[in-house]
Amino acid sequence: MNAFCKILSIFIISATSSSIIWVLGEFCDNGTGECKELTSTNCPDIFHNLHLIGPNNVKYCNELEYIVCCPLTLNDQKTQRETLDTRKLYEKACRGYNDVRSSCRSTPLILGGTKAKGREFPFMALLGERQFRSSSVNWNCGGTLIHPKFVLTAAHCLETAEFKEQRLDPNYDSPKFAVRLGELDYNSTMDDAQPQDFRLVNYVLHPAYEEGEDGSRYSDIAVMELDRKATLTEYVAPACLPPSSGNEHFDLIAAGWGYTKDAGNKSSHLLSVGLQRYGNDVCVERIGSRIDPRTQFCAGSGSSSTIADTCNGDSGGPIFVQHPAYNCLKQVIGITSYGAICGNYKFPSVYTKVHLYTDWIENIVWGE
Repeated sequence: MNAFCKILSIFIISATSSSIIWVLGEFCDNGTGECKELTSTNCPDIFHNLHLIGPNNVKYCNELEYIVCCPLTLNDQKTQRETLDTRKLYEKACRGYNDVRSSCRSTPLILGGTKAKGREFPFMALLGERQFRSSSVNWNCGGTLIHPKFVLTAAHCLETAEFKEQRLDPNYDSPKFAVRLGELDYNSTMDDAQPQDFRLVNYVLHPAYEEGEDGSRYSDIAVMELDRKATLTEYVAPACLPPSSGNEHFDLIAAGWGYTKDAGNKSSHLLSVGLQRYGNDVCVERIGSRIDPRTQFCAGSGSSSTIADTCNGDSGGPIFVQHPAYNCLKQVIGITSYGAICGNYKFPSVYTKVHLYTDWIENIVWGE
């Protein structure tokens, strides 16, 4: 049997209709095909053999646009597998997250922020505490869903007076951590949200995490393990870890449920704000020795005429950019860590650089 017949037979067996919409040029069917228009030029193997395959057995990437999963030759499949194998585990997972949300595939704390829309930031997580055997939760930090069962946050959000084992023991009389995904306004039941609530079964603070006497924090990053996998929907879907530093990004977005002014009140509605990343020299000039430019960066409004910042309650939440390859995804560049005064452009807030910790995160989340 020649190579084409082998591919065609595999394709017919595995082909099924799918609600997932892929885009032109993406690899499909576990890397054995590529999304192409169903024409005699772009995908002759299916176009000229449609009568043999049968229309019900064609695997579409986008049936409305007649984009099919066109089978690759065995050599091309091998090349594609080798290419995929060079990527980090979190990069492989990232591509799959793009398929969760069909609504965005066709489009590419917060001071001075605007109210987020439902489903706009489905990776946002709320982190809070509830008293022992109580259902009421005090939401005091943010986080980022990076895997159906793991959330990224700031280490200082998990500091407790009790031992970790006591906090995680549901029968021990101490406050318990709670995580909520898919929320928009936690004081409303009429908003465009579909919340999912979780408890923690484990959490890991970075071993180099430390807090200075001046309020500075270093390696302020932690990973939380949920008690079960989140159900991925339009309202709940992970963000991606960055494969590189992201130093080229100066226009950033932050989101959270934190205070809307210094010594003010928290926002129960998720807010987002655009921030300007400052250069290392500016960060050191305005923050001094309280920042380590290797592991941290700072960002703010960039102008005295604009009030834009993160504040108390936004800690642990992400500062992010649009993913360069996938319309539905964001890349988490930083984690909100600390600041001096909310909303003062002369004193920008400090964020933990995520890319320096991706190997550590990967070992926890995707390791054996």
